[in-house]
Amino acid sequence: MSRAAVRLAALAIAGALLGAGAARAHVLFDRATLREWTAGAGAVVVAELESGPAMWSAPDASDRQEYFRVRVVETLHGAVAPGPLEFFPHAEGFPQFRAGERALLFLERTADHVEFATLAPRFPWFSTQGAGHEWTLAPGASGDAILEIARRLAAWRTTRPSDPRQALRDLVVAQLASGVPRLRRDALSELVNARSWPGFFDAATTDALAAWIDGRLLPATERLALVRVLDGAPGFDADARLRAMTREPLAGRELAQLVRSAGTRDDARLRAWLASLAQDAAPEVQREARAALSLRR
Repeated sequence: MSRAAVRLAALAIAGALLGAGAARAHVLFDRATLREWTAGAGAVVVAELESGPAMWSAPDASDRQEYFRVRVVETLHGAVAPGPLEFFPHAEGFPQFRAGERALLFLERTADHVEFATLAPRFPWFSTQGAGHEWTLAPGASGDAILEIARRLAAWRTTRPSDPRQALRDLVVAQLASGVPRLRRDALSELVNARSWPGFFDAATTDALAAWIDGRLLPATERLALVRVLDGAPGFDADARLRAMTREPLAGRELAQLVRSAGTRDDARLRAWLASLAQDAAPEVQREARAALSLRR
């Protein structure tokens, strides 16, 4: 299955969960979420990598293919039996799976793709995961959190949630609470898509998400992203959250992002804060603040 086709298949379920989000179906974005991968794959398994990349050659030397050898320990979706499995990757950029790792694999049947007809007898399955799309399951809380989310998402393939909005809300909260940066980024991506879903950001949802900002439960850059997502939601005051963040001892990238966010606002206190930073002793802070002030002239 091509990268675009994975995206299209993912949106068969994403469309039910995200409504108008199907407008993005033409491209598999580099930041495809775990939900999108799980929704689009022919099979989803947990596997232990038994070897790094190896090379297979046809007996008549007519074909060669790099592949991985794994042991499937759990099938979350699809018809892959537990036990040994060899698959080949087909994606932009070679995946960096390493022997000894445990990982989520998103697989497609080779026989379903005419372009791989000669490989199907040797490799029944292949993966469209490329570089940067590996979902390794490290020992401990991080890997456990990713696997719990993947199991939840795979269950949606069998039993569609009776309340898709609430299912997605619960998913996002679980991702934010996971302590896994990649899952938190997934949550923010899901929320960006959900902005086009009428009724998703009701008062209760907005309050629950705002608590992650007000309680400083996320890194500053992620809280700023959440402020942008919630801007305009019922009862949410984006300017107040940004003003609160100006009182934090931020520096570097975090301060730069706050300055840029403040530069898009008309709030008088945020403008005054930017004006004070325009006189800061640090030249890079001055430049950022002056550039931000120029945005609303």
